[in-house]
Amino acid sequence: MKTEHAQLWQVLQQASCVDTASPLPDQPLMPPWYLGILQGFAGWVAALFLLGFMGSFLALSLGEVLDEGILFIGAIFVVIGAVLDRKSLQQQVFVTQLALVFGLSGLLGVGWGLSEILGYRSEQAWFFSFGALLIVHSAFINNRLSVFLNSIGIAGCITGLLYQWQMMSVMPLVMLVLAIVLCLNLERFGAHYGRLCTLAYGFASWTLLAQGLLSLGASELDFFSATIGELSIWSWLLPWSLSLLASLLLVRHIFAQRQISLSTPVGYGAMATVVVIGALAVPLTGLSTAVLFLLLGLQLRDKVFTALAIFSIPLFISAYYYSLSVSLLEKSLLLTALGAVLLLARWGLNRYLSQSSSVTSQEAL
Repeated sequence: MKTEHAQLWQVLQQASCVDTASPLPDQPLMPPWYLGILQGFAGWVAALFLLGFMGSFLALSLGEVLDEGILFIGAIFVVIGAVLDRKSLQQQVFVTQLALVFGLSGLLGVGWGLSEILGYRSEQAWFFSFGALLIVHSAFINNRLSVFLNSIGIAGCITGLLYQWQMMSVMPLVMLVLAIVLCLNLERFGAHYGRLCTLAYGFASWTLLAQGLLSLGASELDFFSATIGELSIWSWLLPWSLSLLASLLLVRHIFAQRQISLSTPVGYGAMATVVVIGALAVPLTGLSTAVLFLLLGLQLRDKVFTALAIFSIPLFISAYYYSLSVSLLEKSLLLTALGAVLLLARWGLNRYLSQSSSVTSQEAL
């Protein structure tokens, strides 16, 4: 780790981003992992006790104006959590966890208060206001877990608005577009790279979850009355088309980034593999989206996107295999073709890597 920091510091000095005469700054001392766990647990216990006392005080003192009181106290907790989060350092685990609990509890309190004040007939206003609050809260905090949970909440608010507008058929497409836009614009916001990257993780997770519900048949997992079970063909056809097109563009960008021509056999093979996998992924809802996130992880050199894709691909294949709406013969033929394509791609990749390594060794000799 020290070697990597030294190399990064040299690159920054060569690019004149830092003073060339200044030495490498020392890394902050981090507590051992077991002390971090104890401090984090103590922070959660202290925050929960404080929240319990505050809840009891509200219930005894406010009485009839409990709704406005919950909204007010929740807003105070959100502000306290944001201030503690901005003041805390990475090694201050107790303060960081205390700020996390204050922020989450405050957001829940604000959401509860808004639902009581706006009433259950104003769902659109609640989704708008709570989603805007989550966006503003994500812009002011540094805790990545809190930003990730906020991104899940923002995605839920967008889904709720689409449900209210009777546009659930485009929900997977909207979430996929948001995830792609965030991923492709991460490098333009250097100061907020980590925050936007965490938001992209949340949108990608929600997109894969939506595709997973569709792959499971959604009629048995119907959280929105009959809306999910009656989704049209566009709910999976539009994300599939966008995923295939974006995957082809990403393959082209990855080859250009590594200064490899697409006119070579490996280039043609990569493009053909993406097209064939995309064609085979038509009945496998979500597989093309997972392949897209896998390519995004390779292009961004991000392990989280790669892990999400690798974890979701076998789940989508398993959901298709155990689906009762497709015959066993169709499943067997499709999965056999998909396995053959993957084995052929692996053979071509190994052959290309062996040839490139032999050429490199000959040049070295």
